[in-house]
Amino acid sequence: MADERRNGHTTEKRLAQNRQRASGRSGRRASEQRGKRQQRYRVISWILTAVFMVIFYALICACVGNRKLYKKTTINGLEVGGMKTAEAAKSINDQFRRDYSSVGIQVKLDDKTYTLDVSAALDMDSEKSVQKIQDDSHSFWRRGYGLLESWTLGSSYDIYPYIGDSGIITTAIESSDMMKVDLDIEDGYRIEDKNLIVTKGKGSYRIDTDKLVTRIKKQIAKGDYGTVVECPVVSADVDLDEVYKKVHCEPQNPTLDPDKNYEVVEAKDGVDFDLEAAKKSLESAKKGTDVSIPLTYTPADMSTEEYRKMLFRDEMSSYSTEVEGSENRKTNVKLAAQYCDGTILMPGESFSYNLGVGELTEERGFLPGPSYADGQSVMDMGGGICQVSSTMYMACLYANLEIDERHCHPYPSSYVPAGLDATVAWGGCDFVFTNDTDYPIKISTSYDGYSTSCTIWGTITEPFSVELYTETVETEPYETKYELDKSLGKDEQVLDTVGIEGLTVQSYRRVYDGDGNVISDNPEAISVYSKRDEVYKVGKLPKDKDKDKDKDQNKDKSDSSDTDKKTTESE
Repeated sequence: MADERRNGHTTEKRLAQNRQRASGRSGRRASEQRGKRQQRYRVISWILTAVFMVIFYALICACVGNRKLYKKTTINGLEVGGMKTAEAAKSINDQFRRDYSSVGIQVKLDDKTYTLDVSAALDMDSEKSVQKIQDDSHSFWRRGYGLLESWTLGSSYDIYPYIGDSGIITTAIESSDMMKVDLDIEDGYRIEDKNLIVTKGKGSYRIDTDKLVTRIKKQIAKGDYGTVVECPVVSADVDLDEVYKKVHCEPQNPTLDPDKNYEVVEAKDGVDFDLEAAKKSLESAKKGTDVSIPLTYTPADMSTEEYRKMLFRDEMSSYSTEVEGSENRKTNVKLAAQYCDGTILMPGESFSYNLGVGELTEERGFLPGPSYADGQSVMDMGGGICQVSSTMYMACLYANLEIDERHCHPYPSSYVPAGLDATVAWGGCDFVFTNDTDYPIKISTSYDGYSTSCTIWGTITEPFSVELYTETVETEPYETKYELDKSLGKDEQVLDTVGIEGLTVQSYRRVYDGDGNVISDNPEAISVYSKRDEVYKVGKLPKDKDKDKDKDQNKDKSDSSDTDKKTTESE
């Protein structure tokens, strides 16, 4: 019985467990079914939401117009929002004309940078570019995004110019300084045993213009005007024309270099070769082989040592004049001589006395001295320096040099014969001569306290001598005048102004060869000197002079125009 009860209890327990398990399985199935239903609801909700959003976005796209650019749209930094295509294109094109009117691309060649102006080659199809931006941003499914973007950050675009005419770039390259660059490499040629040696296919480069144009186009297409473009080059035969320019030279005689304190420049032999024959030899040679081109040497006409011996070898002429007058005048003469002393003139070079002496200022040591102004003797800065110019004029004539500019004084000078003086004035009349010899000349001027001298040193290749003579063409006697001076007694008279006779003088230069034969005999210069009336101060005017007083004064005024000039010298 007990066993039966235990078995029955066990059976009931198992039945209960089975019922419990069955109930659990049923609950899980119900839960799973609920979960599946919820999942379906969520998927349906997502789909409905997506469909709604697509429909809503499509409605927005359908409502957005496509005639104008969105607000907050910029092209090349220019605000074009709300503009129609044509209007925006015009604004961008105007900006392009302004910003690219002068723009260049930098090109590097042989460690140097060159700038090519490419502005004339640039073009921009603004209308086409803006229309593409408009079409892309206003495609149906893009409109809604574009509208939202215009409400927030906006949109920005860049349009770059392009090369409209490549020929303009090519012309800019070919006309640039790059084409002047020597692209021969140092070992492209050499000189051995009086022969020019060149190697076929070696020794030179040339600019690859087509490739350079392509590189420039790429830079411009990217809107990059700051990056330096490396210039492409290709190897080539050495340019014999350029080699000829370097190697060929005419024989050069020794000379002086004014830029190096007149240092002697050595003589140089001339070098030459047959350019056309050299080109044919190089053209027919095999690549990599050496071509030998014979050089022809022509010695200079004079060696450096011979030139040194001939420099300033001869005293071509020398002239001196006695210096009188005030200490100021003598100081001015001394300074003028010092400033001119040691001047060297190369063949064909001219000397200006005014420039040689310089401005007559107190800072440079010059003092007031007697000079002429409007026919009257006055004190002026530098008065007296005309004696040095006149002395130099005489020395130049005796050296048979070419005189370019010379003026006479208003009245004859006491230190040189009439017709052979040379007056000067700073900012006015000048004395100019040219070294028309084949060698340099040196001017030596001095003042020893009593006289001033000028010596011309040079090289006399053919012996000569010069004779100067003058002819008085016309004279004008001076008049004697009387001026009333009440401080004098009735019978007293005092000489106030020394009379000077007016003269017209023709000078001549006669040149002899070493045997005394006349080589030339030519007029040199005309000198017209004004007259100066003699004036006495008297206590009482003679009756006949009293009547003519007013008339003479008026005549003096009219005659003053004949001597209306200023010089730095008086008698």
